[in-house]
This record gives sequence, structure tokens and C-alpha cells, in this order.
Amino acid sequence: MDGADGGRPARDLRLVLAAQAASTYGSYLNLVALGLFTLEVTGSAVQTGLFMAVRMAAGFLMGPVSGLLAGRCRRTRLMIGADVLSAVTLALLVVAPAGARPAMLYALAVVLGCGQTLWGVALRSELPELAGPDRRARANARLVSARSVAMLLGFASAGILVAQLGYQVAFLLDAGTYALSAGLLARVAARRPGTAPATAAPAGPSALAGVGVLRAVAPVVVAMIGVRAADAFGSASHNVGIPVQATLVRPDSPAWYAAIFMTSWAVGSLAAGRWCARLAARPGSQVGSPRSFGVATCLMSVFFVLAFTDPPLWLLVPLTLAAGAADGYAEIGYTTRLQAVDEARRPRLFGFASAAQNAGFGLGMIGCAVALDRTAPLAVVAVAHGAAFAVALTFLLVQTFRLADRHGQPPPRPVEVTP
Repeated sequence: MDGADGGRPARDLRLVLAAQAASTYGSYLNLVALGLFTLEVTGSAVQTGLFMAVRMAAGFLMGPVSGLLAGRCRRTRLMIGADVLSAVTLALLVVAPAGARPAMLYALAVVLGCGQTLWGVALRSELPELAGPDRRARANARLVSARSVAMLLGFASAGILVAQLGYQVAFLLDAGTYALSAGLLARVAARRPGTAPATAAPAGPSALAGVGVLRAVAPVVVAMIGVRAADAFGSASHNVGIPVQATLVRPDSPAWYAAIFMTSWAVGSLAAGRWCARLAARPGSQVGSPRSFGVATCLMSVFFVLAFTDPPLWLLVPLTLAAGAADGYAEIGYTTRLQAVDEARRPRLFGFASAAQNAGFGLGMIGCAVALDRTAPLAVVAVAHGAAFAVALTFLLVQTFRLADRHGQPPPRPVEVTP
């Protein structure tokens, strides 16, 4: 996986990591720029919210479809197609006449929502084949690190690009990042996925939904998907609540407060990725057991709630750093565990998991946005992350008791052989 390892697989993995960084930078750049542009074009906060809702709904519906496609098609080609389609649609938005832009925005929301889901499912399904079964955790840690750096650059440059150069330049640069990602992926060997056994691919709606694959995987994997969906619900509360909290706490400079909050979170996630990559490189080390995943999810929720208690800056930064680190560690452990499933079932499992997370995040965005009209951000974040904490704590307790039961069982009696 490092340069020292040499060979085509190591080169392909480096190309995929670079492509992910470029694509993620574009995603966070358009997350900021498109929200501002939609508000300017439509003049309506409701329309801006509807744009985000369409994008999330498209990602939710695309999850199971992505699982089926990633199980049957060459995954790098799926990722290239998603990048090219995103780049072309962004370029069309730039050249579209003013009257056509509102409709183009909704088309772009569908393309970006579907494309990012397909890209993520294909990447996580293919990564064990690129990195090797023993290096999944290290590869996932490097992906989290690359994503965190790209997020920092995307958020930091979005405001400057829009203010200094305008939306058109920002969108063209965004399209360029997707084109760069596609170009890098074009140099990666397009491997045909393994063939699923007949028993692993039932026909009908259950196959499309990906529900059938849940019966074929360990119960702990299904439970981890449920915890991650609850985590997404809780995370929606702080994503919606940060702008409101920033306005209440620092009315003179809300953008500065929000930037400090998100930057600290990203740095914490980056630190977790780097630490896990180093830990996974040690012989015999394990990263991301189910119990540590549960602990990290609980800590993340606690730290985010504390960050909304209006602490002084010297305390806010370490709290959000810790929340980002816990979130990054939980994501690495979660992804690594799901990738341990055999290749025939892995794509549909990730498709279902993506749909579950998008559902949790979408419900959280809608519910928390409505609640913030009537309730203070701290209360909304405390309830949403409290629910995530309760689910994660239940998962953690179940895993602890099961481990204790296994340790408490007497060893099997030796079989006596009669001469």
C-alpha cells in the first residue's frame, strides 16, 4: 500500500486516494457554493431547503441501486461515470440561461445525490480488493485523512472563490475536480467483480432493497448499520444547528464561529485517520472492533452536545476536535467491519447501509430544522444526539455482555477415543 510495497495494486490505491481527495474537495466546495447560489437564484429559503431535500432523497433512492450495480459492473468505471456526469451537469448550469437555472439546479441535485452515493458504494466495495484483506483498516484510515483534508480546503476556499471570482468560476473549478478524479480513475485497472452465489442474490424487490443480504451477514453487522443510521440522525442536528448557534453566540461574526467549529471537527477527523493508519501498520494490530466502534459513537455524541453549551473558545476547539476524532475512528471501524463481508455480498450490503444512513440524515435534517424554529439549538442537538447515544450505548452493552458470556463459558470437554 505504501510506496515500499510497490506493484500495480499500490499504484492503483494511490490513484484512488488522490481521486477521492479531488472528488471530495469538489463535493464540499459545491455544498457551500450551491446553497448560496440556490438562495440567490430562487430568492426563497424554502426552495433552498427543497434543493437539499431532493439531493438527499436522490442519494437515498440510489443506495440499493448502487449496491446492485457495484456487484455486477466494473466499479472504477461506475465511479468515472458518476464523476463525468457531475462535471457535465455543473458545466451546463454555468452556460444555462437565467430562466433555465432553477430547473437545472434540481437536475443537478439529482445528479449529485445519485453520483456521490454510487461513488461511495463502489469505492468501499472495491477497496478491499485494492488494499488487500489485511490492510483494509489502514486504507480506510487514509481515506478518512484524505477526505478531512479535502473538506478543510473545500470549506476554506468556497467563500473566497464565490466572493472574489463569482459562482461561475467556482462551479467550473468544481467541475474540474470531478474531471480530475475521473482522469485519475481511468488509470486504475478496471477489475470485474466476483460472481455472487445463487443463494446470495434473491430476485424481486428484496434484492433491489438489499434487505435479503442482511440475513446472510453476522447480526453484529446489521446492528452496526443501525447504530450508524442513528448516528447520521444525530449528526444532522449539529449540521443544521451550527448556523443557528453561530448567529446566537457570535452575532457579530457567525461565519467565523461556524468556520472554527467545522475546521476543528475536520482536524480531529484527520488526526483519527492518521493515528489509525499508523496503528494498522503495526503487525498484529486491530482497528475498529465493534466495542470500540460503539464507544467512539457514544463519545462523539457527548462531545457534540457539550460543544453546543456555549463554551469559551479555548474549550470549544478541543471539544469539536474530540468529536471529529471520535467520528473519524467510528467511521474507520464501521467501514472496515462491513468490508470483511465476502465480495459477493459486499456491494449490496454497502448499498443498503448507504440508504440507511441517508434516511437517518434526511429525517434528522427535516425534524431538526422544524424543531429549531421553536427550540434552542442545544435542546435540539441534545435530543438528536441523545437518541444516537442511547442506540450506541445499547449496542455497546449487548456486545460487552456477549463477550463476557463467551469468556465465561467452560472450555469444550475433550473427546475420549476408545481404543
